[in-house]
Amino acid sequence: MTNPTFEAEFQALQGAAPRIALLPLSHRRARLKSLRAELIKRRPELHAALRADLNRPEVDCDLNELLPVNVSIDNVLANLRTWTQTDRLPLPLTLIPGRAEVHHEPKGVALIVSPWNFPVNLCLIPLVFAIAAGNTVCLKPSELAPASAAFIASLMAAVFPPDEVCVVQGDANVAIALLEQPWNHIFFTGSPAVGSKVMAAASRYLASVTLELGGKSPVFVHESYGAEAAGARVAWAKGLNAGQVCIAPDYVLVPTALRDDFLKGFRAGIERHYGSQPSTNTDWVRIIGPRHWDRLKEWLDEAVESGAQVWQPDAPDRARLYFPPTLIWDAQEHIQVSCSEIFGPILPVFTYARVEDALARVNAGPKPLVLTVMSHSKSWTDRILRETRAGGTVVNEFFLQYMHPDLPFGGVNNSGIGKSHGIWGFREFSNARGVYRRGRFSPTLLLAPPYKNWAKKVVAWLVSR
Repeated sequence: MTNPTFEAEFQALQGAAPRIALLPLSHRRARLKSLRAELIKRRPELHAALRADLNRPEVDCDLNELLPVNVSIDNVLANLRTWTQTDRLPLPLTLIPGRAEVHHEPKGVALIVSPWNFPVNLCLIPLVFAIAAGNTVCLKPSELAPASAAFIASLMAAVFPPDEVCVVQGDANVAIALLEQPWNHIFFTGSPAVGSKVMAAASRYLASVTLELGGKSPVFVHESYGAEAAGARVAWAKGLNAGQVCIAPDYVLVPTALRDDFLKGFRAGIERHYGSQPSTNTDWVRIIGPRHWDRLKEWLDEAVESGAQVWQPDAPDRARLYFPPTLIWDAQEHIQVSCSEIFGPILPVFTYARVEDALARVNAGPKPLVLTVMSHSKSWTDRILRETRAGGTVVNEFFLQYMHPDLPFGGVNNSGIGKSHGIWGFREFSNARGVYRRGRFSPTLLLAPPYKNWAKKVVAWLVSR
């Protein structure tokens, strides 16, 4: 793109938006079917791009990038007619005779700004719902995953005309320039710090926003699950994408007496999945760039200097952007790994004597994007759910709340605004337009000034019944 303001690209999308909104549902369905087919056709290209950007193995790409997009498309195709139908609402006595309806119409022109950690999945799933709702769309993939961004640009060019979907590549300055345009809706996935800036930019034009952010997502471990078994399961979850996952476990809360069992299980789980030296395992994903690697190393050094205990199977290697799975325990409350979202393979483990202590720790901080409970006690699990707040929750599993096509996905307050997936994603990109219809007869003027005694009695009856 040569225009630093992207005004021409925006105007093309804006000009096409009214026409696209009036096209039949068959047009949206055809576009989504073409997108699905092209994705499958280009599967080898997808694998190559993600290997280049993140050293992601092919199975990982299929499970965590391609499959969620395909599932979302299939869900939209199965439900789009129902989602777009006009909803009839019952009438209160005061509005009879008449008819109340909700029409679901496109918002117009949408901007989707996506991250680098799952660069295809987190770009295309919002796109699916934007198209399903009848919008035109600009995609801004992350510059930190350049091969994936180029893949997305090529994919879009094969499926959509440029006035329906365009792709803008570039760094943070490009994203800032895009935010200057008067979008009707902005969908952003990234950190809370950047999300607040996106929201501020959107406020200039009163654009609606969906913010999928992050935060410190806890794992509650109950003795009924087995601490060693819990450690092994968390090792698998923390290993996905080397912990560079917004819904990955950020820290663990385990009963004091069971901490060592948990640590033992985690170490065994890492060895089972990645061997004794994950640095030699091609399934272990690298850190996205030197800046992110340096941050992890600084936070680890701070933990060590403050007296924390650390376990790593082998040594970090900056030249290869390798950072090993890392356990930290006895960490101080004020250090970065205790206070900030880690977004990497470092796992702090904290202990609790009473469940009240664990609940207090979680509730003292911002509401997490996801909260995980590992427990075979229903009453204990229900208490955790009842006494905490989170964007989503998964019990005795990891990530599958994201994979369900109809469960709302998103945060709350600091971890996000708005929801995606299923009908929730469709509604984020739609305007719910309330319509009230009345026919030839309208009793409204019977209650207009001058107010007669009988009218006063009718109104008094209405408000007191």
